[in-house]
Amino acid sequence: MVEYRLEDLARISGVSARNIRAYRERGLLDSPRRVGRSAYYGERHLAQLTAISQLLAKGFNSAHIAEFFAGLRSGKDLPDTLGIQSSGWSRPKVLTLNVDPADDDVRTLVEFGLVRIAEGSVEVTDPALVTFLSGAEDQRLCVRTMAELARSTDTAIDRLAESTAAAVAEHEGAPSDDRLRELTRAVVSAGVDRALRAGLTPAD
Repeated sequence: MVEYRLEDLARISGVSARNIRAYRERGLLDSPRRVGRSAYYGERHLAQLTAISQLLAKGFNSAHIAEFFAGLRSGKDLPDTLGIQSSGWSRPKVLTLNVDPADDDVRTLVEFGLVRIAEGSVEVTDPALVTFLSGAEDQRLCVRTMAELARSTDTAIDRLAESTAAAVAEHEGAPSDDRLRELTRAVVSAGVDRALRAGLTPAD
């Protein structure tokens, strides 16, 4: 992982060290990694500075940019971050897979809602899956792996959903409706991600 000191980041990004500090204080730039009194910045910070410079050039002020970034960090999509309704004008990116629609693994993925069949083609609309599968060298292998994962985790996921619903039902004063669903997804997703990191990390 490439890391930069403040002076190096300023030189590479073309943004002065003074402005970098100001962006950090205003919430535009993520905090650096600190070791003692030293601060280290990474590629994420460089990408953020590039985005900030581009947005400033388009006429957005620092307050707007800080608001945009805060929304994106919280997991909102672009229309929510901008505070507008999509009204159906934005279309999800669709990836067509080069696999047989009649394949058993494809049927499994359709059943689990991970892909769909449209006009005889296998399509993926989930943004994370689109990104992953777009860069895959062997889509057929990915489909087989996804189907095996879906089948092997199905029962465990059902139990997780049941226990989550029971825990929410017992909690008095919880947020309602959409906010409760968002909160539940965030907590459960973080827990699953933590467990996966632990389970997939090779033992020393």
